[in-house]
Amino acid sequence: MQVLIVDDDIATADVIKNTVDWERFGVTRVFLSYNIEKAKTILQKNAIDIIISDIEMPKGSGLDLLAWYRGRQMEGEFLLLTCHESFDYATNAVKLHAAEYLLKPFDTRIMEAALKKTILNLEEKRIQKENSEYGKWIKKNKRQLQLNFWNMILDGHISLTQDKIKEELKNRKLDEALEGLYHLVISRVTDVEHDRERMNPNLMIFIMENIHSEILCGNPENINVVCNDYKDYYVMVTVCAGKTVEQLEECCKNLIQEFKKMFSAALTCCISRSCKIAEFYEVYHHNLELIASNVAFYGNYFLEDQCTYAGKDVTLFLEFNVMEEMLNDKKKIDFLSYLKKRLNEKVFEKSLSGQMLQQTKQEILQAVYTYLAKRGIQASGLFSDDTLITMTQKASQSVIDMVRWANYFLERTFAYECEIKKSYTIADKINQFIKEHYMENIGRNKIAEHFFLAPEYLAKMYKRQTGMSLKDYINEFRIEQAKILLKNGEIQISDVAEKVGFENFTYFSTIFKKYTGMSPNRFKKL
Repeated sequence: MQVLIVDDDIATADVIKNTVDWERFGVTRVFLSYNIEKAKTILQKNAIDIIISDIEMPKGSGLDLLAWYRGRQMEGEFLLLTCHESFDYATNAVKLHAAEYLLKPFDTRIMEAALKKTILNLEEKRIQKENSEYGKWIKKNKRQLQLNFWNMILDGHISLTQDKIKEELKNRKLDEALEGLYHLVISRVTDVEHDRERMNPNLMIFIMENIHSEILCGNPENINVVCNDYKDYYVMVTVCAGKTVEQLEECCKNLIQEFKKMFSAALTCCISRSCKIAEFYEVYHHNLELIASNVAFYGNYFLEDQCTYAGKDVTLFLEFNVMEEMLNDKKKIDFLSYLKKRLNEKVFEKSLSGQMLQQTKQEILQAVYTYLAKRGIQASGLFSDDTLITMTQKASQSVIDMVRWANYFLERTFAYECEIKKSYTIADKINQFIKEHYMENIGRNKIAEHFFLAPEYLAKMYKRQTGMSLKDYINEFRIEQAKILLKNGEIQISDVAEKVGFENFTYFSTIFKKYTGMSPNRFKKL
């Protein structure tokens, strides 16, 4: 097998040639070219299997070379390199059937993974071309048949009766033991955005499958790893035979370490109980629930028997009055410390579930909504922030994500409150002051003193901006708060009057009836 490297940057071309372990991939000769014209000459004189070409070059781009190459019906594969992520580049590369589209700076591990994938594709194309008869195709394509079998079993597309499974194994000429015992290792890959940006998603899947196969099965050529690609994450299922649970635990530890060297995404693994092929579907879906539910193991591995599926009956996780006090004082650090303390308690107990994190998120949201509502601010404006939306969606997947979200959410909340207050008219500011001090003995003179305005001017200006008198707004707001308190059967009516700022109970009753049409006592009985 022969390779051609095309790059006008001599240093980059030399680095690629000197760092990749070509012999391991069966490459016997590597050609170098620093421009398109020389590359065309080499391609016309030599049987090149793989071309690694930069896209941006002064005397013709890598896409130009690829188009010229395809126009002459040459059958090798192209790996394109570029410093700039461009939709147009990627689209043209796909149209011209480039094998991979890799971003610089040059990464040896990703390059070697791309080479491995490309070489496998070349070999499979040649096998299909040379073996058109069905029997020969089955013999040469056992890997695809095996993976297809596992995939259909896990998806429930094959009836899980002994006779049907036996028939499917026979049709595919697979020698898997029908009564044998296997372990499934289910891996959930999350936080994939950064990795998807820096490499082709198909290459990412190929690398993940091969890491799982090599470490869990001892076979670099995958025949036992199935990958399911979801919008925000991947699920890998590895069918393992002939290993003890202890051996699989050690493999999973190594797997997570190797995964971190290649990706910034997080890998969480669950090792299933031993099971037969007919049980795969049930075991697989049960373990998926365990990974999603038992977030205390996020970014680590665990055994199916170590945890149970968390139910929906979860008691309050955070105390509302504690959150309210810290929000009122804008003590973000104290709030986060309180949150981390509660989460770490559950992590230590190995009882933290996805349901708990979901409820914790709802409790924090409710506390912040209440905090803003008391200040007359609509919380909906907070969620025009795309970053906050994304972090809110991911908050329930791990402790780290929950704390990151809470930190950002509180920062945005206090900043949003500040932005709103800056846009307040003087009437808005007066209303805000009333909402914060209505339980005190406030009136025109005290409010005017707070805003450094003459009482007469303040009253006229307020009436002009709002259409109602200052006194009416104070009384109306106090009565609204009183109605809320009266619905609480545990509080006396006389105490309600005092709590909303009325010193005289008789006056409170008169004002209450004026605004509601009934006495406080009658309203309380409704």
